[in-house]
This record gives sequence, C-alpha cells and structure tokens, in this order.
Amino acid sequence: MHQRNNKVAVIAPTSMLHWVNEWYRERFHLVLTQYYWADAKYREFYNKRREEGDFLILDNGAAELKHSADSSKVIDACLQLRPHVVIAPDVIHDCEQTYQLTAEFLDRWFKELYEAGIEIMAVPQGSSKIEWLNCFVWFNKEPRISWLGISMFYHEMFEGRLGALEYIRSEVTKPCHLLGLWNSPYTLRLEGRYDFVKSADTAKAVEFALEGLSMRQWQQHKHIDDDWYFELPKIEWEGKKDLIMRNVIQLKDIFGGSIR
Repeated sequence: MHQRNNKVAVIAPTSMLHWVNEWYRERFHLVLTQYYWADAKYREFYNKRREEGDFLILDNGAAELKHSADSSKVIDACLQLRPHVVIAPDVIHDCEQTYQLTAEFLDRWFKELYEAGIEIMAVPQGSSKIEWLNCFVWFNKEPRISWLGISMFYHEMFEGRLGALEYIRSEVTKPCHLLGLWNSPYTLRLEGRYDFVKSADTAKAVEFALEGLSMRQWQQHKHIDDDWYFELPKIEWEGKKDLIMRNVIQLKDIFGGSIR
C-alpha cells in the first residue's frame, strides 16, 4: 500500500495552541467560527497561521452549538481569516434543512467566496440512511461544492462512520474530511485507507491526555465540556505535555503518515 499523508487537525485549548504548533508541524487546522469571534487570542493565532501559509478549514460550529453559527458570522470570519475551505451550514440529522441552508448559502455567497479563493465544504445529513445518501448525492453532484465533510454522528445509522464511507466509495467524486471522532481512535486507521479521505480533525488526543489516558485507553474516556476545554488554563495541562505529544503523534500515525 502506498504511503498515505492524511492530514490531522488537532483541536486544542486556546492556551495550548502556540505550544502544539511548535512541534506539530502539520500546518493544517480546523477553526471554529464561534471561538474565532469569542476569543481574541484564538483569532490572532489563526490569523497568523494563515499569514504563514497554513491550510485552514473554517467550521460552522454545528457539532458544538447543535446548530450552525449565523451565516453572517461565518462569512465575516471568512473575509477576515481567508481560509482555504469553509463549511456550509448544516443541521445534524436533518436532510431537508441542511439541503435548504446549503443551497441558500451557495446562491448567496459562492461567487464572492470563489473570487476570494475560498472553497466550500458541504456536510450530508439525514435521519435515515436513505435521507443521508440523498443529501450526499446532491452535494456530490453540485459543482459549487468542492469538499464533503463526513460527520462523526452516524456511527449508529451506518454501524460506524466506516459504513458510510463504504456506501459512498464507488460514487464519491470529491475529497472528504472526517469531522470529529466519536469513540475508538483506531477506526481512523481503516477510514484513512479510502483514497478520497484526505483529512480529519479531533480533540481526542488532547482530551485523553488531560485525563491521564493513552490512546489505547480510549474506552475510559469521559466527555469534556466544550467551553471548559477551550478555556483551559496552561497550569491544567503543563504537566501532561509528554502524554499529549505521544497521543498526537500516535493519532497521526494511526490515520496515515508520520510527523517525525
């Protein structure tokens, strides 16, 4: 099998961003719209990363907020940050609303984003396999959409996100980004073997380390509140640097490719 170089964006607390960037030179990031506007240090860090030429995906915040951030906030962030890719609005498990919101977003903003060199990622949604696949088919054929985002929230419907990737593998025509990680990090090893899967993002490597867990101890992990996580002070993680580094490096190796 050829050597893969799938990219992994590490979602880290704001106080940790500069430290992680010192040694994890992936130069690939997922930026959350809601924190981009809420946290000046977070915003300044990613503005600098863009200036340095790193690859940025601007996320709409749907996974954390349970709904997409207001499109005006997303567009304002786009025009300031100039990410390479922006994720169109979506509603978890709702095919119809996701289709409608994405279509409106494309009609209203595609030309301006295209002229700014910003590509659009769409995220198929649905409350059943049929709905999800119908949403996928439309997004896959829509020429204004350049990327597809595959959510972590379909582990039950498809018996794992791997099942969703298997369903679409013969039809997909666009690069795919894996949004988040639901449970075992080792599922990324199999998910990353599909040629159309190019990247993923997750906070799990850091979250595990904050609990004193290695990647192999993932079953002991407990959910961490998003707001608490992003506001975590340096004193809370400074003594866990070695474990954080080991987890991140192992996660990268699992998904495909080494940072060493």
